[in-house]
Amino acid sequence: MSNKISILTGPIVGLKSSSFISGVVNFCASVDEKVICYDLFDEMLTLSGIYPQHVYDKIVQIGHILNGYSYQFQDLRHKAYLSIARKIDKLGPDVSVTIRLPASIEWRGYNLILKDHRFIAEHIRPDSIITLINAEWKIKDNLYSKYGKHVLKLIAHRNEISLTKILEWLASEVSVSEDWAEWISHITGKNINHTVFGIETPSYKDRSKYIQDVDGLAKLVTQKDVPTFYASYSMTVATEEIRNKINAAIWRLRAYGVVIDPASIELGMNVEKEHESVIFAYTVCRDLQWDIQKVDVIVAFHPYENNPPLSTGMMDELGHARAFGKDRYLIMPVGSGSPFTRDNYVPSNHVFKTEDAFFNFIEKKRRPVLTPKFLKFQKKFMKWQDSAIKD
Repeated sequence: MSNKISILTGPIVGLKSSSFISGVVNFCASVDEKVICYDLFDEMLTLSGIYPQHVYDKIVQIGHILNGYSYQFQDLRHKAYLSIARKIDKLGPDVSVTIRLPASIEWRGYNLILKDHRFIAEHIRPDSIITLINAEWKIKDNLYSKYGKHVLKLIAHRNEISLTKILEWLASEVSVSEDWAEWISHITGKNINHTVFGIETPSYKDRSKYIQDVDGLAKLVTQKDVPTFYASYSMTVATEEIRNKINAAIWRLRAYGVVIDPASIELGMNVEKEHESVIFAYTVCRDLQWDIQKVDVIVAFHPYENNPPLSTGMMDELGHARAFGKDRYLIMPVGSGSPFTRDNYVPSNHVFKTEDAFFNFIEKKRRPVLTPKFLKFQKKFMKWQDSAIKD
């Protein structure tokens, strides 16, 4: 039996998940973690005796499967799950497994939901479900490339696509994956976590440059009981100096677990006016319900030493974290004396003037304590980003 089994959901078009997962496998190897990846469609094609010569051919073959009878598609999926399960049974205890598949597919304008939870529960028995996402405008850009247009036409039967439609895809993936996690928990008796994970993150040395967050996913798919953090901070009024301070703190936090950074999903610079309301609502839903509701700890960074600005987003996030019963902390050098802050938004002993004081608390006074036991991941990621930025 393998060390950890993770289901990776998310749109099969526009996400460029294959290159991301490949990067995660390579990163895992660099920190002495073994990961084997399976792809549901690859398994279905192999079982059908089909061996695509290139990615264009593969997507054509997937299109043929989707254009067939629905019961044949379901039968092929079940056979693929059984084939993957047999392969997993032969792996050693030091190997972790990921299985890439969509939870839903838009086919000819119809959102096809894969109701595979019982089969997955009985034969795969995963430990976690992770939905991979990215900024909707980046997905759209990918779908408007030469290959992206080819995929969009064959799978979704579209020549063009709107940002709101892409948001529908992402919402469907998250919703179905949440259902899977709940059903599989009920069927297997295991506590199946569901995480929504942005595949990119701002780099440490230059926040304007984004890199694949191989560090975060590597921990999620190889480590059991890994703490998850949501980093809350002002994204609209922060100066460059403050952003650098926050970024350094976020990267330091990576040594303690997986960090969900809201900046991982950056807003597009030129949002059409007719889509603005939908995109803003989606952003709030993602941060509050997909991130804060699912993580273990919320850490709010507001390191202003003079006249700290109002951050309505950070306050709303702390309020929701309190309502969800999450462990929450605030790093705020000045202005934390309000009765609406201590013992309201955060417990009185969870407010700190400095970053060092916060880390000292979680290492020595928090129960249970949190230690930088993922330091090897963090240090390797710091080095890994240099080559990633060059590429």
